[in-house]
Amino acid sequence: MLVAVTVGVGVCVVSLAAGLAARTRLARSPVAGTAPAQVAVADRWAPLARALLRPDRRVAGLAVWLMLLDALLALAAPWPLMLVVDYGLGHHPCPPWLAGLAGLPPVRLAAVAAAAGLLVLAMGSVAGYLVTFLTGALGERMSARLRATLVGHLLYATPRAVSQYPLGELTSRVGTDAVRVADTVTVIMDTLIPDSAVLAGMTVLTALLDWRLTLVVLGVIPLYALTARLRNRALRPAQQRARARSGELAAFATDLLARIPAVHVFDRAGAETQRYHGASTEAAAAAVTALDASARFAPATDTLPGLGLAAALVAGTIEVASGRLTVGGLLVFLAYLSSLTTPVRSLARLSTAVARGRASRDRIAELLRLPVLQPAAPSPALTAPAGRGPAPGPAATPATSPEAGVPVRPPGRRRGPAITMRQVSYAHRAGHAVLASASLDVPGGAFVCVTGPSGSGKSTLLSLLVRLVDPHSGSITIDGRDISHIPLRVLRELVTLVPQDPWLHTGSIADNIGYGRPGAHPSQILAAAERAGVAAFASALPGGLDTEVGEHGRQLSGGQQRRVAVARALLRDTPVLLLDEPTTGLDPATEARLIGELLAVAAGKTVVLVTHQPQLTARADQVVRVDDGAILTPALARSA
Repeated sequence: MLVAVTVGVGVCVVSLAAGLAARTRLARSPVAGTAPAQVAVADRWAPLARALLRPDRRVAGLAVWLMLLDALLALAAPWPLMLVVDYGLGHHPCPPWLAGLAGLPPVRLAAVAAAAGLLVLAMGSVAGYLVTFLTGALGERMSARLRATLVGHLLYATPRAVSQYPLGELTSRVGTDAVRVADTVTVIMDTLIPDSAVLAGMTVLTALLDWRLTLVVLGVIPLYALTARLRNRALRPAQQRARARSGELAAFATDLLARIPAVHVFDRAGAETQRYHGASTEAAAAAVTALDASARFAPATDTLPGLGLAAALVAGTIEVASGRLTVGGLLVFLAYLSSLTTPVRSLARLSTAVARGRASRDRIAELLRLPVLQPAAPSPALTAPAGRGPAPGPAATPATSPEAGVPVRPPGRRRGPAITMRQVSYAHRAGHAVLASASLDVPGGAFVCVTGPSGSGKSTLLSLLVRLVDPHSGSITIDGRDISHIPLRVLRELVTLVPQDPWLHTGSIADNIGYGRPGAHPSQILAAAERAGVAAFASALPGGLDTEVGEHGRQLSGGQQRRVAVARALLRDTPVLLLDEPTTGLDPATEARLIGELLAVAAGKTVVLVTHQPQLTARADQVVRVDDGAILTPALARSA
C-alpha cells in the first residue's frame, strides 16, 4: 500500500513539474507554423484540431495527460470520507489493501484521511491551474495560426473573388470567426476529455460499490442525450443566422464610417443612424433567438441531476438496509452523484459551443475555398534547351546592384519587352462582357496610350496584363511567353501597375514609396520621390518624407496620393510600366512636370498608360481606343 501511494504521488509530482516547465516555455516561445488551409472545410473537428495543434503537439499531449490526472484526483477526493465513516466510526474490518491502517484509533484514522484529502486537493488544484493555462495558451496560439492562414489565403486569392465580400465582413471572419473556431477546439479539448474521463471513472467506481444503484442512476443518461439532440437541432440554424447578421452589421459599420464626409455633405446622418439602428436591431434579434434556442433547454438539464439524485437516495437506502452497501459507500456514491452535475452540464453546454463554432467554421471555410492566383509552373518556353544557355528575354528576375539592391537592366537590353493580346475575352459577370475577342500588339519599348469612355474596360485591360484577373479565353504574352505560364514572382519583377486607387497603407510617405522595393536605400527612395514630384510637396510638410499618410493615405490629397503611387512604381523599376490615369487631380504645372519625368524615366520601358489627357496622347508612340468590348485600331501613330 505504501509503495503504491509513493509511486502515485511521485507520478503526480513529476507530471506537475513537467506542466510548470511547459508553462514557462509556452509563455516565452513565439507562435510557430500555420494551419493547412484545407482543414477548415473538414466536416469533423478532429482533423481541424490536429492541424491547429500540430506545432504544439507535445504541449497539447501534456495538457491532455494533466486533464486525465486532474480527473483521477477528482475521483479520489471522496474516498477519505469512506475511510472515516466505515473503518473509523463504523468499525468495519479494513480490506487487505488497507491493512496498514488496521488498528488505528478513529481520531488518527481521521487525521490520515484528512492529510490524504488535503494532498489530493493540493495536487488537483495545481493540475487544474496548469490545464487552464495550457489550454488557454494553446487556444490563443491556434487563433493566431488560423488568422495567419486565413489572411495568407486571402492575400493569394484572386482579387476579384475577394472583392465580392465587404471589408467589414472579411474583418469579422478573420477576427471573430477565427477566434471562435479556435475557442471551440479549446472547449472541446478542455471539456470532452476530462469530463468524459470523470464520467467513465465515476461509472466504474460506483459499479464496484453497487452495480444495481449504478444502473438506476445511468437511466437518466438517455434523457440527457435526447435533450442535447433537440438543443442542437434548434441551435445550429439560429447560430448561423446570428453570425450572418453579425457579419453584415460589421460590414455596414465599416462602410458607413469610411464615408462620414459624404454623410455630412448630403445631410444623411439621421437616415444613416436609423439604418444602422435597424441593422443592429436585426443582429441583436438574431443573437437573442440563438440564445433562446440554447437556454430553453436549461430547465430540463438542471432538473435531470435532481431526478438522478432522488432515485439514488431511495435505491441507496434500500441497498444499505439490505446490507449490500455500507453507509460510507452510500456517502461516496452520493458525493459522486452530486458532483456529476458539473461534468454533465459542461457536456451539455459543449453542444452549444460546438454549434456556434460550426457556424463560424463554415464562414471561414467559404473564404478558404476562394480560388487563388495560380503561380504556374514554367512552361517549356521558359526552359533553356540543353547546351544553349538560359532562355533570352526579361522573364528572369532582374539582376541586383550589389551596393543598392535595386534591379539593373540585363546587359544589352535597351528596350522593354513586347506585349501581345490575342482574342482575349473577360466579363465581371456572365452575359456582360467587358472585353470580347480583343487583340492588341504593343512593340517592345513603346509608349502606348489607351483611351475610351468610362466603363469601357480600360482598367480591366491593365488588370489582365498584370494578372490581377485572368482572361476567360484568349492569351496574353510578353516577348512570346504566355503570362499564365510565367511564375507570379517573376511576372511581378517584369510588370508594375499604378492604379487609379493609389493603394496606400498606414505609415510614412517614405514607407509607401519603399513598399515598391523592400530594402531600398533612403537615397533611392528620395530619388524616386523627386522624379514623381513627391519631394516638392513633402518638403512643405513638418516631417518631410517621414510624414504619416494616415489610413489609406487620407492625410494626403488625391493628387499627392497618386504621386506617391507613381514614385513607388518608379522605385520598382520594372521593364513594363502600366499606369491608370496617373495625372488625375494634378494641377497643370505639376501634371506637365510629372509627364516629363515619367517619359524620361520610362525611356526604354514598355509603357501602357490609360489617359484622356491630350498632352500625353500627343507624345505616345501609339494610341488605342477601348470601346464596346473591343480594342480598336490605333487612331494615330508617330515615329519612335
